[in-house]
Amino acid sequence: MRTPYLQSGSGATRRWLLGCSAVGVVALGYCLIALTATAAPANPEARITVHPERPGVAIPADFLGFSCEKKILSIECFQPRNLVLINLFRNLGSGVLRIGGNEVESAFWSRTETNPPSSMRNIGYSLKPLTLGPPALDNLYGFAKQSGWRVIHGLNLGANNPAMAADEAAYALQVGGPRVLALEVGNEPNLYPKSATRSGLRPHNYGYAQYRAEVESYNRAILTRLPHAPLAGPATTKTCKWLPDYVADFKPHLVLATSHVYPLSAKEENPQSPRFASVENLLGANTEGDWLPQLQASTAAGIPFRLGECNSASGGGKPGVSDTFASALWAVDFLFDVAGHGGAGVNLHGAFGKTGGYSPFCFRNNGYLACPIYYGMLLFHQAAVGRVVPTECETSRNITAHAVLGTDRKLRVVLVNKDLTNPVVASIVSGSPRARAEVIRLAAPSATSREGVTLAGGAVAEDGTWAPQPGEMVPCVNGRLEVSLPAASAALLTIE
Repeated sequence: MRTPYLQSGSGATRRWLLGCSAVGVVALGYCLIALTATAAPANPEARITVHPERPGVAIPADFLGFSCEKKILSIECFQPRNLVLINLFRNLGSGVLRIGGNEVESAFWSRTETNPPSSMRNIGYSLKPLTLGPPALDNLYGFAKQSGWRVIHGLNLGANNPAMAADEAAYALQVGGPRVLALEVGNEPNLYPKSATRSGLRPHNYGYAQYRAEVESYNRAILTRLPHAPLAGPATTKTCKWLPDYVADFKPHLVLATSHVYPLSAKEENPQSPRFASVENLLGANTEGDWLPQLQASTAAGIPFRLGECNSASGGGKPGVSDTFASALWAVDFLFDVAGHGGAGVNLHGAFGKTGGYSPFCFRNNGYLACPIYYGMLLFHQAAVGRVVPTECETSRNITAHAVLGTDRKLRVVLVNKDLTNPVVASIVSGSPRARAEVIRLAAPSATSREGVTLAGGAVAEDGTWAPQPGEMVPCVNGRLEVSLPAASAALLTIE
C-alpha cells in the first residue's frame, strides 16, 4: 500500500509502500537502500527501507494480463499456429487474456457462422455489427492452450439476448474448458444511458436497477445450461458508484469482479488538466483513488478484483506518451501498486495498431513486435515471484521502490527512477557481510524513446523470444552494496 508523498520537516519527501496482511515471518536480513544523487553522493536524496521480515500478500502467478476488443477474433491473430505471439505471451508467464471492450456489444454469436478469419492487415476498431462463430472460438482457445494463458470471455449484453450469450458461453466452455477463467457479461454498462454527449445503448433513465434485472436474466440463462459457469463483471469505468451493490447482489455466482481505469485521457486538450496526456503527468500520476475503492469493496465481499481493462491514456493512447519508454516505467510502478493492495491482476488494453497506441504488442511489417510498455510487464514478471514486503522511501526525487520475498528466499527489490533528468546511486545495506546481489536494468535512450528498449541487456527478438544477458554482480564490502540508477530507468536487484 502506498500513500501520497508526505513532506518532512527537512523538506524531503517520504513515500510508503506497505504490503497487506502480513503472513508469517521469514528469516531474511534487514535491507536498507539509500539512493544518492551523483551530484551529492555524501547526502542521500532517497532512503528506502525494506522489511522482508513482514511478508504480505502473495502475487498471483497469473497477475499479468492483456485486454483487447472482441472483433479481433474475426482476424487471424489469436491462433494456435501464431508462434511469435505465443512466444510473446509465454515470456510473461501464465497470464490472463481478456476479450471484450466496446466491440463486445456489437459482436454477435451464431453456431452457423463459419467464415475464415481475415488478414491482420484488416485490423481496426469498428462498432459495426459482426457475427462470430465456432472457428473464432476454436482458434482463441487453441491459442490459450498453446500460450498457457486463460481467458476472460466477454459476452454481448447490449443486444439484451440472454439465449445467444448462453449458447456462446456453452461453446466457449466446451472448447476452452479450464482455459475459461470467467464469462464477463457486458462492457462498461454504467455508460449505457443516452445523454447529450453519448448516443448510448439504453434510455437516459437506465440505471443500476435496470442493469441488475438484465444481468439476472443472463445469469439464469447461462446457469441453467451451465450450472458451474464462472461469471464475472461488471466491467465498469472508474466513475461507476454501484460496484459495491453489484458484488453484494451477485456474490453467490461471481468468481471475479472487474473494473476499468485510465489515469490520463488522449482527448484532453487542456495542458493544465491532471488528465492531460503528457510524460510528466503519466510519471507523476497517482491513481489509487480511481480503483482502490472498487478493489476494497470486492475483496470485502470475498470476491477477487481485477482491473480487466486499463492503460496509460483512454481513447487509444497518445502518441509520444503511451507508445514511449515512459509507459514502461509507469507500468512497473502501477502493476506493483495494484499487487501490493491485493489485486488479482491487471489487463493492459491494446489493439495491435501500427503507431501511436498504448498496446504492449503491435503488428508492423507483417510481424508482431513488443512495444515499450511490454518491457515494463516483462520486468514485473521477473520480480513478482512471491509475497509483497513493505518498503519505506524518504526522497525528494520521483523514485519508487517495491520488494518481493520469493519462495526461494531471495529478496527482489525493484527501483524505478521516474525523474527525467537526475541519476542516483543506490547504496544497499543488506544486514549481512555475506550478502550478494545481482542487478538487471530496464533501459532506453530516453523516456520518450520508442525504440532501443532493453531489459537485462536484451531486446525481444523477431520470433518473440527474449534472451536476457547475465546481470551485473554487485560487489559487497562489509555488507554494503552500491548500484547506479540512471535517470528514467528501472532496475531489479536480486539479493541473497
